[in-house]
Amino acid sequence: MVPTLTGELDEVVASVADRARDLDAGHADTRVDITAAGAAGLLGRGVVDGSLASMIEVIERVSSVSLSAGFSLWAQRMTIEYVARSPEPLREKHLASLLSGERIGVTAMAAGLKQVAGLGEVPITGRRGRAGVVASGPIRWASNVYDESLIVLPVRTEGTTLVAVVDADAPGVDIRSAPDLIGLGSTASTSLELTEVTIPDDNVISADLTAFVRGIRPVFLLLQCAFCSGAIGAALDGAAESLAGVNEVFRPEFDERTAEFDSIRSRLAVYAAEPTTPSPADLIRLRLDAARTAVAASRLEATVCGGAGYATGTATNRRFRETAFIPIQSPSEGQLRWELAQFE
Repeated sequence: MVPTLTGELDEVVASVADRARDLDAGHADTRVDITAAGAAGLLGRGVVDGSLASMIEVIERVSSVSLSAGFSLWAQRMTIEYVARSPEPLREKHLASLLSGERIGVTAMAAGLKQVAGLGEVPITGRRGRAGVVASGPIRWASNVYDESLIVLPVRTEGTTLVAVVDADAPGVDIRSAPDLIGLGSTASTSLELTEVTIPDDNVISADLTAFVRGIRPVFLLLQCAFCSGAIGAALDGAAESLAGVNEVFRPEFDERTAEFDSIRSRLAVYAAEPTTPSPADLIRLRLDAARTAVAASRLEATVCGGAGYATGTATNRRFRETAFIPIQSPSEGQLRWELAQFE
């Protein structure tokens, strides 16, 4: 589908595969993988060299061995995308450390995407203070949340909604205790509350949320499709090993999932070549298809693998639990279906 990356990517994928069980059990976190990808020069693909297709391969291949790691890489890469589109002083301050993986990035833009879609207002509000905008409100869900993380978030002020960066350890930022999850527990996913957090003017990425979201959304959705695609391919590979004997009855379903997978990857390759070319409806449809197929493929794998699908220490069971998160990942299946209906 895309140019094959060798050497550095192979090493990162092998390292993630070796740690997949620990990541799944919550005995490790994905910062190691983000840092390794940064050190290998993989995080800037599609920003530095303009090749979004190769960034898709990075996320896809990592996700094929651990959706937790692939999801965290997606969050890091989107933070890079946001900062790369910021004014030069902000880029100079933060972009290099995000690209290297030395700084962990948090994309807290879900509420902003919902507001632009017409599905409610951003809950973080801001007022003008002496040193900048003073912001308060909740971030209901975000990942890669560590004390040292850099958060990109929308702030609704009188007359406009900003996109800005905030240090996770800034005064007034309260990181809530992470909940126990059935999958992706190593991604440092939790909620936050901002109380009177001062955001200096030089921390503002954009003063126009709508224009900003329209610019980043193709990349946002395509890279989400990449972690779905990685999970689909791994699940189909796992299912193929058990399609014998009585399980031959599942062959038609396997063939259907495989055809869907081929369609997803084909469209992903075309759209990645020119991310601004596909219509919003085409992007939404691809993202929705990728999410649904990931869930269906992992369920099929768990079904044909029998006991291996029920034992929590297996890759089959891990994929089954991890892909259960995809329909609620923002934009959720409900949001995607609602948005797609507006075009039909």
